[in-house]
Amino acid sequence: MSEITSAPAVMAALVSALVTVLLFFIKGVCTPLWNKYFIVYKIKVEHSYEQKKKIKEAISKYKMPLLDSAESLNHRLWNFSGNCTKGWHNFKNNESIGDKYYLQTFCYRFLAFYAWCIKFERELIYLDVTLSEKNDLYFVKYIKTMQNIFCDASMLSGTGYDNEHAVDHFFKDDLISIVEKMITPTGVITYSEFKSKSESELDYTQVCKYISTIMSDKSCNKWHLINCFHFILMAFLSKYGYDYQRTGLFKLYKLRCSEPQNKLISNFERLVFNARLNKCREIKKAITILECKSNIANLCNSLKLIKEN
Repeated sequence: MSEITSAPAVMAALVSALVTVLLFFIKGVCTPLWNKYFIVYKIKVEHSYEQKKKIKEAISKYKMPLLDSAESLNHRLWNFSGNCTKGWHNFKNNESIGDKYYLQTFCYRFLAFYAWCIKFERELIYLDVTLSEKNDLYFVKYIKTMQNIFCDASMLSGTGYDNEHAVDHFFKDDLISIVEKMITPTGVITYSEFKSKSESELDYTQVCKYISTIMSDKSCNKWHLINCFHFILMAFLSKYGYDYQRTGLFKLYKLRCSEPQNKLISNFERLVFNARLNKCREIKKAITILECKSNIANLCNSLKLIKEN
């Protein structure tokens, strides 16, 4: 009788022991694998979070000075669009830069904006911006693309331009070397400081020559580049600026109608595509309006943009 009753007990003990051994085996094999996976996953999540946080902090730090500088330059470009034919930016006989308030302030606003762009990019130099959120990544792309308009010779493809010489574009390193003299540990020099600096302290002759030689009839490559830059600058302000810094659809359309057809649109569109900015709504509107060639096309595109909004 004891043998009969003891058999199930022995079997239960064996099963229990087997299960215990099996559990220890599974735990011994799986725990290191799980810990390894979990630690790797945790590191990735924490790294991504820290990168996103630091990118947001950099944008927060430089967003206001960038927007203020962009707004100031935008005002000048609107003024320039309406008054280019008057030749205020062109040198006349025996004039020096000190006699040309309009030209000097134009150079300052251009260089100041570029300087803030450089400062912002240097803040990101050790950060992985590919991990940033969509809106933040667009912000970074705008800053880079706006600089490239004047330095990427592909913007002048198909015009017969000799890009071996910096006439209608800038060599990037040369422009950066000029801009670096605008930068201070706390920001960018003021216009008063800009005026007071000697040529040895701040030589911006190349930028001055570039702007002062834009033809008043708006037929040169430089004017077409300036025009492309103005439209992307307005797109940037419309996306990230205050409501009063944004440019409405009809104001964009009115500007386009008052200007000659831009011959660099296809190059500009390619530059925007390569920067992966082409899906951003504000830049899509800007390019659509720049591309308008006829009254019918203008009307159709305007109605399309209104519907999208």
